[in-house]
Amino acid sequence: MEPRGECILLLPYPNTKNELFLNHEMRLLVKSSNYKIIEEVQLRINNPNYLFSPGRLIEVKSKIEELVDTFIIVGVHLSAKQHINLEKKLECLILDKFELVLEIFALRAMTEEAKIQIQLAQQKYESPRQRLRLMNRLSIEGAWHTERAGFRGTGENPLHDFDAGTKKREAYLKGKLASLKQQRVERRINRMRFHHDSVYVSIVGYTSAGKSTLLNALTKTDAASVSSRLFETLDTRIRSFQLDDLKIFVTDTVGFIEDLPTFLIDSFRSTLEESLAADIILIVIDGSESSLDLILQKLNVTINTVNEIIPQNNRVLVINKIDLLSEDQLKIRKELLKKHFPEYKLVSISAEENVEPVLKAIEKFRPPKRYLLRYDPNFNFRSFCHEFTKVEEESFVDPWQMVFSIRKPTYGLDFIKRKAEDLTIQIKIEEL
Repeated sequence: MEPRGECILLLPYPNTKNELFLNHEMRLLVKSSNYKIIEEVQLRINNPNYLFSPGRLIEVKSKIEELVDTFIIVGVHLSAKQHINLEKKLECLILDKFELVLEIFALRAMTEEAKIQIQLAQQKYESPRQRLRLMNRLSIEGAWHTERAGFRGTGENPLHDFDAGTKKREAYLKGKLASLKQQRVERRINRMRFHHDSVYVSIVGYTSAGKSTLLNALTKTDAASVSSRLFETLDTRIRSFQLDDLKIFVTDTVGFIEDLPTFLIDSFRSTLEESLAADIILIVIDGSESSLDLILQKLNVTINTVNEIIPQNNRVLVINKIDLLSEDQLKIRKELLKKHFPEYKLVSISAEENVEPVLKAIEKFRPPKRYLLRYDPNFNFRSFCHEFTKVEEESFVDPWQMVFSIRKPTYGLDFIKRKAEDLTIQIKIEEL
């Protein structure tokens, strides 16, 4: 695929491991956007107005002037003021990290709701920058000149018009999102009404952890696009599969990255709340990461983002891509995660080869079914039922009765019936 354009990438000079990681992630974001980096420049952050030193920016400007149709991508978030100042200083198009993320989201969005969510996030991002540009065009005096009554009145302040238009646009987008959210809630209620005894699973994780591969493996389809590109999955997908007699609905949604802007999370909050309202959350970890610190860092970003939206759920840590690890490497990763997250269940898989450990973990959350059992008085049979099921109520009026619950009725009821046949007693079972 031909690159969409050529750029110079400006990155902050890294002083810590975390800053090294963020710079690496920024390069991957540019690659995911299909831009070609013709030069990378690392600068120290030391100026509140331009972020970087004006002297070093002059050197960057000279590079830009030698090239045709080249623009600048800055690997951090710029304030509105810094963004406008850099545009003036370098006299070219400037994209910062969050604008690049929004551009990727806009390219990948497929559903109407995702597109509106991105439009809302773009509106929140662009409005302060557009306001500053308007102020610069009007000059400071013109921008802040208020309307006066009488023949000498200056008329409506253009900034008032801009602010009113911005609020109106945001209100319109939020209204459409609220309508779509209501439709989604109604669909979920109907789904749960017809499948009340099913299990709902949500797959989350850092971007490129292998969530879509796991979804395809569980549902035995290739419906979800699989790629190493960041944010390959953006729209929420719901698929289902059958585990013995249990129907399971699986949700896969957008991956997380560190330092996602608040307005972006807010725009996608309703979708994330819906997708994370599950019986089980599978938190997928890329076990093939070379650095243990990096594994912990990405996992903490994921867990913190999930906690911000849904505080409590049954959660399972899933170490993915173990086919790329030796036994010793896998053991080290398991010990590390057990030490830092002892409250979470831990399984390890290769989503492309074997997902059986995940299925066993899901199986343990199978909702129990309740039954009314009537049977001929027999203490051996009663003891068997107490061992094999969870007995909730009992009555010893002939015939004896008990209300019990069981998680695997397909197999469990057969065992109960065979035991009754062995003891030659009559039983009758009704589902409650």
